[in-house]
Amino acid sequence: MSRTNDIARRQAADWLARLLAADVGEREHDAFERWCAESEANADAYAAIAAEHDFARLLADDPLILAAARKARIAYAGHAPTGGIRRWAALAAAAVVVVAAGAGAWRMYHDAGSTAVFTTAVGEQRDVVLADGTRLVLDTQTRLDARLDGGARELVLGEGRVDVDVAREPRPFSVVSGRGVVRDIGTRFEVERHGEDVAVTLMSGAVSISLAEAAGASAATLAPGQQARYGADGGIVVAEAEAIEDASAWTKGTLVFKQRRLADLIAEVNRYSTVQIRLADSSLAELRVSGVFHVGDQASLLEALRTGWAISTKQTSDREIELSRK
Repeated sequence: MSRTNDIARRQAADWLARLLAADVGEREHDAFERWCAESEANADAYAAIAAEHDFARLLADDPLILAAARKARIAYAGHAPTGGIRRWAALAAAAVVVVAAGAGAWRMYHDAGSTAVFTTAVGEQRDVVLADGTRLVLDTQTRLDARLDGGARELVLGEGRVDVDVAREPRPFSVVSGRGVVRDIGTRFEVERHGEDVAVTLMSGAVSISLAEAAGASAATLAPGQQARYGADGGIVVAEAEAIEDASAWTKGTLVFKQRRLADLIAEVNRYSTVQIRLADSSLAELRVSGVFHVGDQASLLEALRTGWAISTKQTSDREIELSRK
């Protein structure tokens, strides 16, 4: 580990302790966010320290952890007192990480504590305010589990999309989706999941993402305006997201498309309706379409396709509309 990263980890440990203090205030939170923004090393270091803290808390009663902690204390015995607490904490944290990497650690993490379940139906959007003040907007066909306890705050996104505006407070905040964990560092962000494909878009602040295992990048820290994607296999792919105001327009009931493939646009629109649009002509899939549409306003979209892109629409049943070239 480089000297820069070593310093960042020590500072991150100090910040975690400060943020967990009962008397932490807005001034400390503001200073912490400035420190995170100073460098990617700072943000990555805090994400790693926070993750170690989460695992230590949740696995505190595990016999393997207790044994590892005893070995850490024995190893420390006889050392000079200067820096002793921090040195012992580093040894114990290392032991926790080694054990937590084994099979079953994530399952325990998911199951700990009581859970509230939030769902939305086809075409429904829902605003939720959690007990800690965190604000959520759930998109159509979304399933989300939320768990808040004395030590951590965790969401599990099973399907759909959620916009998360995290309330400032000491407890760590994370979103689990697919095989990845998104950890918040004072932030507003979105997570979208369809099947095993997950996209994370950062609006403000910073988030870190880590995968349980990956053939490729297994961790990433996002800056505002960036989007990360991962699936059932492979690593994390990071790219610049579309304009932030466009990416979050759905939370206000609007869908914004800029040069989107018609196939992708149709897949997005179909999520809001029980009447599904199908491409009768597969050559239409690559057609690029731009426009702004209200969520659920299928009629306006079809009219725009007919007049602007010379596409014929035909309702073949009460549940299906086909598109073809005129």
